Amino acid sequence: MNRAITISFVAAASTLASWSLGGCGGGTKDASVNAPAADALPLALEHESCDVTSSSAEKLDTNGDGKPDIARVMSGGREVCRMVDLNHDDRPDSFIYFDPNGMIRRRESDFDRDGRIDEIAYFSAGVIVRKDRETNLDGKLDTWDFYEGGKIHHRMRDSDGDGKVDQWWTWANPDKIDCAVIASDHNNDGKPDPNDIIDVCAAAATPAAAPSSPSTADAGSPVTTGAPMAGSGDAGTMQGASMLTAPTPSAVAPAASAAASTKKAATTVKKDAPKKETK
Repeated sequence: MNRAITISFVAAASTLASWSLGGCGGGTKDASVNAPAADALPLALEHESCDVTSSSAEKLDTNGDGKPDIARVMSGGREVCRMVDLNHDDRPDSFIYFDPNGMIRRRESDFDRDGRIDEIAYFSAGVIVRKDRETNLDGKLDTWDFYEGGKIHHRMRDSDGDGKVDQWWTWANPDKIDCAVIASDHNNDGKPDPNDIIDVCAAAATPAAAPSSPSTADAGSPVTTGAPMAGSGDAGTMQGASMLTAPTPSAVAPAASAAASTKKAATTVKKDAPKKETK
């Protein structure tokens, strides 16, 4: 691991430790991060009531099968909540809830079509601030995402389903969602292990170590760059090179010259050999 990546890992560990709150153990957190203590994280997927059978509900049948696909529950002239079933399986895909100003405040979603919600997203003034998810099909929340300015900031996760947070994810650049720094807790002390932090994009950018000496290459290993070294024209090596890279002119010329010399020598030996006498 190069020095730059090591430094980034140490910095990430420091950042994670400043707001990591352990698995059901409590702790401290950065004041700028809107995260509850780990022991305050919800585990149950609780559905908030949305009475789509109410006489005030406005129902819309989008496919003409006589069943409502969208139901808007109204109160005092404003929409309180909405049920949506756009795949027409008679099971709600989502429930959407609105604040007094008509802005979305909560959304419940069922992604695997089993009739049970898998995710609850929370909004403030219409902007997402948190998302709680169930990812391992055990019916309990295990992943909690936190947002700032509508962009993901960090994630707390229970990866083994034991009810304790054991992973902490952060993003230096929330626009690069694939570039997360992930810390894990494997010693069960409720804190990120300093030696178990992965910077996904930094690790991917680490160059592979070059062989210490070309002469130690295995005879059957393919050569991917450059021409074969003199004296290393093993059949396996040459075959691997021909399959992966086209030979360069500089490589072809010595080879052709060597072949020509060999042919010339053979011809000379044949010409100078004494003829067998015939009777």
